Amino acid sequence: MVKVERYKCNPLIRPNRDHPWEALAAFNGSITKDNGKFHMVYRAISYKQNYHERNLNLSAIGHTISDDGINVGGGRLFIKPEFGWEIFGCEDPRITRINGKYFIFYTALSNYPPTASSIKIGLAITKDFVNVEKHPVTFFNSKAMALFPEKINGKLVAILTVNTDIPPAKICLAFFDEESQIWSEDYWKSWFSSLEEHVVLLPDTKNDQIEVGAPPVKTKHGWLIVYGSIKDYLSPPQTFGIEAVLLDFKKPFKVIGRTKKSLLVPEMEYELYGVVPHVIFPSGAIVQNGDLFIYYGAADTTCCLAICNLDKLIEEMLI
Repeated sequence: MVKVERYKCNPLIRPNRDHPWEALAAFNGSITKDNGKFHMVYRAISYKQNYHERNLNLSAIGHTISDDGINVGGGRLFIKPEFGWEIFGCEDPRITRINGKYFIFYTALSNYPPTASSIKIGLAITKDFVNVEKHPVTFFNSKAMALFPEKINGKLVAILTVNTDIPPAKICLAFFDEESQIWSEDYWKSWFSSLEEHVVLLPDTKNDQIEVGAPPVKTKHGWLIVYGSIKDYLSPPQTFGIEAVLLDFKKPFKVIGRTKKSLLVPEMEYELYGVVPHVIFPSGAIVQNGDLFIYYGAADTTCCLAICNLDKLIEEMLI
């Protein structure tokens, strides 16, 4: 099996008590590269605070820049709850650069304690990481949305996870003729009415809870989707893991490769102990000098990195 190595200096990002907005946790980093710079966005959680007549740990999104995707340094508060549809938290961002813009999808919470009906997808669009345009996206329970980095057959394409909190979750695709359809309520009503037509059927996941992890990565063989899996979700003990599938370039509903077992499971101390113990979750991926860099959250507390050879991974995955 392909060797996946954790970065020796993990974690890359840790909670920072000097920043109240990321004092409890800083994890689930998603990354993109542009003009030689790596932009990472990540989920940050505060200590308990009194907020809108609730006592809660508030999630927001941080941003940091690096030259190598490894030495990411300190972050700054970038996206925070502002509107009713996201007022109780902005979680787990996924970033893609396309058409000269950065599209950052995130989980938006409209109530606390959250219920399935209050967990949906929001979008932040920026060109400069200063000015941000926000939109609510879905009206149904969903998380973990990301754009493909290129159009497919002339359309913008997104991958997302539906019914994340009403299992079984489904990984789906959505195709857009124009950018504004991404946040069109009419578009999503039509799309959701025929949900089963949009499902990507992943093999051997019947007893697992699955969720889109990193935004799609283009390889010479197809679109690589690194995703999170919880084995035996409905019959504990559960095991969190990182897995991957390969989708056809032109027909992305077609699975042409997959990992035969988890690439990583929780083993290290920083994965076994934290805000949520025994959890790892992939949130970003990028190719560097022939290696696949997989960014993941560890114990819902820190942001970490694992690396493997891309060609060897794809060779093992091809069906």
